[in-house]
Amino acid sequence: MDLIEGPDTEDENEQDPPVACVKRADRRFLNSAAQPSLLTKSSLALEVYKNGLEKKNASSGGGALVLMNNPTKNVLYQPVQGPQLMDPKRQSTDKPGETEANVAFDETTFSEQRNSFQRTGRALAPSSTGETVTRTTLGYDNRRLEYFAKESEKHNKRPRFEKLKEKEPLVLGEDDDIQFGIWGPPTREEKWHENNALSDVARGGIESLAPEQLAEREYIKERNRQKGLEEENQSQEQDIDRLVERKMAHLLPPKLEAEKPIESSTKFHGKEEFDYKGNSWMAPPVGLGSVTGEVDMDHHKCYVPKKCVHRFTGHNKGVHRIRLFPKTGHLLLSAGLDGKCKVWSIKDRQVMRTYVGHSAAVRDVQFNLDGTKFVSCSFDRYLRLWNTESGEVLQTFTNRKVPYVVKFYPHDDNLFVVGCSDSKIVTYDSTTGDITQEYNHHLAPVNAIIFVEDNGTKMITSSDDKKILVWEWDIGVPIKYISDPTMHSMPVMTLHPSSQFFVGQSLDNQIAVFQAQNRFVMQRKKRFAGHQVSGYACDIAFSPDGQFIMSGDGNGKLFFWEWKRSKILQKYKAHDKGPTIGCVWHPLQPSVVFTCGWDGVIKMW
Repeated sequence: MDLIEGPDTEDENEQDPPVACVKRADRRFLNSAAQPSLLTKSSLALEVYKNGLEKKNASSGGGALVLMNNPTKNVLYQPVQGPQLMDPKRQSTDKPGETEANVAFDETTFSEQRNSFQRTGRALAPSSTGETVTRTTLGYDNRRLEYFAKESEKHNKRPRFEKLKEKEPLVLGEDDDIQFGIWGPPTREEKWHENNALSDVARGGIESLAPEQLAEREYIKERNRQKGLEEENQSQEQDIDRLVERKMAHLLPPKLEAEKPIESSTKFHGKEEFDYKGNSWMAPPVGLGSVTGEVDMDHHKCYVPKKCVHRFTGHNKGVHRIRLFPKTGHLLLSAGLDGKCKVWSIKDRQVMRTYVGHSAAVRDVQFNLDGTKFVSCSFDRYLRLWNTESGEVLQTFTNRKVPYVVKFYPHDDNLFVVGCSDSKIVTYDSTTGDITQEYNHHLAPVNAIIFVEDNGTKMITSSDDKKILVWEWDIGVPIKYISDPTMHSMPVMTLHPSSQFFVGQSLDNQIAVFQAQNRFVMQRKKRFAGHQVSGYACDIAFSPDGQFIMSGDGNGKLFFWEWKRSKILQKYKAHDKGPTIGCVWHPLQPSVVFTCGWDGVIKMW
């Protein structure tokens, strides 16, 4: 509003009645106007000021009023921005429209209430009545406030235990014997004499002891001496074993403690263990022949498989070795890195029985001659002989070394040989569990064993020392060394069906061929290459007619070569996530092979 003044007239002497002058409000005064305080007990009243003119006509309402501050609704409901400075001398009243003086808190009380408010959400309000202010925002909801109340109640109810005073002794001296009698506790004097009494040896020497006491002392002395000698020998053996295996980083330290193998268990997965005729689940299907004697290569022509027809899954980890049932091949035995062995039915294409008996990965498995038993060797340093039909453990063997390969002696089912990590080959008798022979001429762990000549009268072994040794059975001295500067380690060896040659998986990415009789000479003109096997013990298998040879490689592929021309005929991508570590050819079906890998799958081709 602009300033309104009365108009000038020609007659200055004539005076008009007084008119109210409305002055323009000072905006600085409006901006600095006090905010409405919530500390007033009455409702907010608008400030109304009179102008500077006198009210001459009060009865007629001639005086004009000016509204200096007209707050909006938003301003009225704004939160208080701190306490309003009031007159501390003004007395508090309960009259409407009157304000109360601020209540002063000392610093200590204010800090206590502030901490309580931050911790529990409750504090005393800064007023004379001392009412409680509760905060339910900023993360403090009703549930949390109830939790704080319960915790405070528990804390207040917690008992306060005073330190227990030490009990005074019941008997203080000799005078108390009169009160307690002979049944009283020992006195201090009696305890002192008991603790400081001299022994019989201190009083009279060794000669004062009885003969029985002298004999007991001599026995204890000799027992402690023998125990010390045993511990010393045990520590020496442990040092020697660690020295032998110092370069084998993947091996566990020697287990010299009296550790026992895990408890064995088995589970049958088929429909029934015996059919209505009483035949076992291991019996071959009706009409399935068997391999007896040598295979007639002219009437048993084999072919290279063309595709994968089935996948056997059931192992939790990779599968390291697979073996077919002898002569018939209607069952498949698998050794898994999960410490389990499984027998699969080729006809039903399902697992029939699971054998659990090792705490570490199973390195190798082998059927005996008729398939009623099989032996498994594991990285837990134990070998176990199983009953294939019932799953019972017949015998457990160990020599504290890691077994790498196991083979049954072809002329006796009760004997089998094991290649160990300490560069020895040991022969076990399954009937007694004893070691009957040791072959100790290798300089590194033994990886492969085969039997040649006259159905197994001689034994050929290979090791990480890049040597191949030929042994007469049950004679601990080799009759032939096969060693050459160009040779590499051969972790796998397989005999040809004609028994005239044997092949070794050389780690220079080729398969070497040796003569299996007479001079055992390497056939340098015949070699099979094209696959990558460096660092892996990939198995080798022959077709029953001897025309084809197959092997896995480290990239998960499966290779087939022709035996005569050493030419690659076919290769497949067999397994993922690792090598194709094992492979076998069915003895009766001409074009059926099985492979396994570290992906935990067994494939039928």
